[in-house]
Amino acid sequence: MIGRRAVVGGLFAVSALLPRAPARASLLQVERRPSETFTLANGLQVVVLPSRRAPIVMQLLVYKVGSADETFGRTGIAHFLEHMMFKGTGTIGPGEFARIVSRNGGRGNAFTSMDMTGYHQTIAADRLELMMRMEADRMANLRILEQELTPERQVVLEERRMRVDNVPAELLEEAVREPLFGPHKPYAMPTIGYVDDLKRLGGDDLSAFYRRFYAPNNAVLVVAGDTTAEEVQKLAETHYGPIPAREVEARRRPAEGGSGLPQRIMRADARVAEPRWNRDFIAPSYRTGDSRQANALLILTWLFGGSETSRLSRALVANGKLALSASASYGANSLGLSSFEISVHPAQGRSVSEIETAVGDQMKRVLDGDVTAEEVERAQNRLLASAIYSQDSLASGPRLYGSMLATGGTIAELDHWPQAIAAVQPDDVVAAARHVWRDDRSVTSLLTPAGGWQ
Repeated sequence: MIGRRAVVGGLFAVSALLPRAPARASLLQVERRPSETFTLANGLQVVVLPSRRAPIVMQLLVYKVGSADETFGRTGIAHFLEHMMFKGTGTIGPGEFARIVSRNGGRGNAFTSMDMTGYHQTIAADRLELMMRMEADRMANLRILEQELTPERQVVLEERRMRVDNVPAELLEEAVREPLFGPHKPYAMPTIGYVDDLKRLGGDDLSAFYRRFYAPNNAVLVVAGDTTAEEVQKLAETHYGPIPAREVEARRRPAEGGSGLPQRIMRADARVAEPRWNRDFIAPSYRTGDSRQANALLILTWLFGGSETSRLSRALVANGKLALSASASYGANSLGLSSFEISVHPAQGRSVSEIETAVGDQMKRVLDGDVTAEEVERAQNRLLASAIYSQDSLASGPRLYGSMLATGGTIAELDHWPQAIAAVQPDDVVAAARHVWRDDRSVTSLLTPAGGWQ
């Protein structure tokens, strides 16, 4: 499965214990989610998130490697290897891993994003040791056989055809990312890889990538659910502990986006029924660029285009009747730079110039300083509520911990996240918009029917 970017939520619970921010008396109050962490002697970082809501557990093993760690001409390795991780070891036959999980009443899957690769199983608490034993086995003993590689390559190519080549919007996104991040740069290349690269990749390529990145000291284990830190540590020491650490080179990401911006890209496609308009801006993340802007950009995303009651939706959809939908998106949790996207689905008969004028008017209001404390507070509460809701999920909570740690963050940052969001002021939002919403950091894209935008 290929990972997609998303607005960051959080991992926190309602509480009246934390002091209220003086200027935000009605903000949701939160406390640190109970968690315990430890690191094995071989460098494997372990996070335990106890919960007694149900007698089940979720094991998530995240490797600090993704498609952005590939090189141009060898794209798609991280995702292809994710597939091959289910093809067996010396003790577990091809496809048997998934069948064992299913036979024991559980479910499992995997994902690949630009910065990480993850494997997870949700199962009855008394089957946790079985899951650890199998996951540790394929961390150290994966077998990549030609008879399994050839048919799985066709599976990956078909996945690309279904998810990218047959989806005009995805093809346009590939075309946008190249100038936005720079040709051949880590975030410009598709996670699933280019077709020609996928056809060339061989067992030696995958094995070398596996040996280079799949090591305990390059991984984070998150276990959530009906268990304790003591139990998890005992099992982790038994099954993951004997795997030796290996030297893993530091990962690097460009500190700048593409050159030659702004650019405009249009894709006309007979499969498109209605046009779309997008504008993407290079943006900082928690790790790269002016990271102080990241939390303010999350607030900006919500108040500008994060819901049907946001500024953009009210102005273009509810009031102006210019669009069927209008939204904004941004992801802060990236090892490198991120992007801030504005997207509009125009109403029938509306022109490109009308859409761009209307979006520009709403952006200008923000850039001119027209951001109120009340709408900032509403956006903050939306983000804090998402943190609260994540407590009820055995999927989103562990994945946020894994994502933060896999991209250079810390548990302390997660613990402090609600206070950081609550501290954002209207002036911070305006400053973040001025920092990011610049023509020389943008790519505007149009997706139209074959006849163009009528």
